Amino acid sequence: MISCSIRGLLVLTFSFWLVQAAAFAQVVSVPFNERGFLFNTAPTLTFLWPAKQPRVTLIFIPGGEGRIGLFPDRKTLGGFYEATLKPLSDASLSSGSFNVVVFDSPVNLPVGTDYPYSRQSSEHLLRIESVVRYYKELYALPVWIMGHSNGAVSITEFYKLLQKSQKQNLVEGAIYSSARNGSGFDDNTNLPVLLLAHESDGCEKSKPSESHAVYERLRKNNPQRVEYVLIRGGEPQSQHPCYSGFHMFYGAGEEAYKAIDQFVGAHKSP
Repeated sequence: MISCSIRGLLVLTFSFWLVQAAAFAQVVSVPFNERGFLFNTAPTLTFLWPAKQPRVTLIFIPGGEGRIGLFPDRKTLGGFYEATLKPLSDASLSSGSFNVVVFDSPVNLPVGTDYPYSRQSSEHLLRIESVVRYYKELYALPVWIMGHSNGAVSITEFYKLLQKSQKQNLVEGAIYSSARNGSGFDDNTNLPVLLLAHESDGCEKSKPSESHAVYERLRKNNPQRVEYVLIRGGEPQSQHPCYSGFHMFYGAGEEAYKAIDQFVGAHKSP
């Protein structure tokens, strides 16, 4: 028969193991239960960097065609994700108060010639909502949404959907990063927004002048805090300027994540 002291030690050891396991990066499958004409019914895979003492959950929507190609055993993402997002969950590099979630679309989202209309599709926006709800219920923490490049279209269109359905309280704030030209919030926006852009971004589809115009409009109409941060460091790369270098904050990830950390940290929930 196991004594009470040994039993207690076993319980403590198991509890410690659970906490440690939960702190590891992991791929989490989020069910997608919405049904519609030609909807893909596959679950949405997400990559999670959990914080040890989280105060907020940040859900990131990638640019490009929105599809990373996650698989269940993947343990790292590399590149932009490791340099700009992961540090927000690491108390040795930032406040470490963010659970960071990366959304992976199970279907390609065509970038379009003038505008990525695929980011307006009902399936895509409902998938984002299902992921937001999943993590909001899982952690019972405020959720912020972040979109980079074409992903900025996703978060602006998603917020407009929330406005129409009067569900704005699902999200606490937004990070609008290296945004695709033409993506923007409407004049009824009531949400804290941080806008990030690189002063040397060479992508013609994501001009800093365009995102600054979005900032000016938000500043006039949005009663919540709005801030525009121009990233200045980093370096170019030899690949296409819309997929590398300054556009992706290459070598300047620290500038970006510190700006996010400071802005979100200064925001007080109602």
